[in-house]
This record gives sequence, structure tokens and C-alpha cells, in this order.
Amino acid sequence: MKKYILIAGIAVSAFNLKAQKLDKPDIDKITGDTTLRTKIQILSNPFAIVQHALTANISRAKHFTLLYFQLKDGIDIYYSVNRGDKAIIKFADGKLLEISAAVDEHSSIIAYGPPVATGCDVPYDSTDEDIEILKNSKISVIRIMTTKGPFDYDIKDGKSEVIKKQLDLITKK
Repeated sequence: MKKYILIAGIAVSAFNLKAQKLDKPDIDKITGDTTLRTKIQILSNPFAIVQHALTANISRAKHFTLLYFQLKDGIDIYYSVNRGDKAIIKFADGKLLEISAAVDEHSSIIAYGPPVATGCDVPYDSTDEDIEILKNSKISVIRIMTTKGPFDYDIKDGKSEVIKKQLDLITKK
């Protein structure tokens, strides 16, 4: 029995180490600017009967940092997140942080397998102050404002650390 627990522990550790890597940097061929991206990480439960999942990754270049939220919904609905729409992040201490969508994004059907689901990949502008707040606070809820109303995602303690680790990784470079 101990052998199986050890194997499972090693597998989980290997997955977590791999998960906190950067994707291959994008280098603009004209300006030479480099854009770094973290791997996409799950923030909310992707295994619910009616899937309502949220994942995140971060992109950082010379003049901007974007926090991407990928919405996945286990229903066939179409919605949009328009430029300027807010994502409201509530922290465990009750404080709120609002960030704005950088562009218009529309949901589309996710093609990889049943059941039918829709998804949307939304970049949000993040200032240096926003990044510091995210690095030093524990997230409890993320609300994404859409044309179908707010989508709320409860974030468990361990998943709150994902964004902190992503921000630490991308700000070191």
C-alpha cells in the first residue's frame, strides 16, 4: 500500500512541477519584443455534472501584462465579454479587485468531445498594482461579467495559489 501512495505522490509532484513552466516565448520578428506565457491552469472544478469551469494563464510583454480567464460552460449558450467588462476578484479578507477585459470575446462551441459545451478565452489588463495585490492575497471568488449575466467561480485555497505561482514565475523573467 505504501508503494502505491509513494507512486501517486511522485506523479502528483511531477505534474505540479510541469504545470508551473512557461510556454515557449514569442519573439516579435519586427520589434524584437518577447512575450512570455504561463501554462493554462485549472482554477475551479472541471468535473461537475454541469461543467462550469474556469482556467487561467498570464501573458507578459514589454508594455503589458494580461491575465487570461478561460470560461468553459457545459451548456450550449452563446455569450460575450466585451472590452471594458469587469472581472471582479474577491479575496478571503473581503477586499475586491476589478480588472477590465482588454478586447471583445465571444463564446464558441468547444469541439473536443461530448457533451456540448461553450467556451471563451478573455484577456484582462493588469497593472503592476493589480499584480502585487494578486501575489499577496488569497482569492475566494472570481466573477466574470458577460452578456448573459455574471458567471461566479468559487476558488478553493489550493487553486488560489496557482495565480500567485504563475505571477511569481512570469515576473522573474
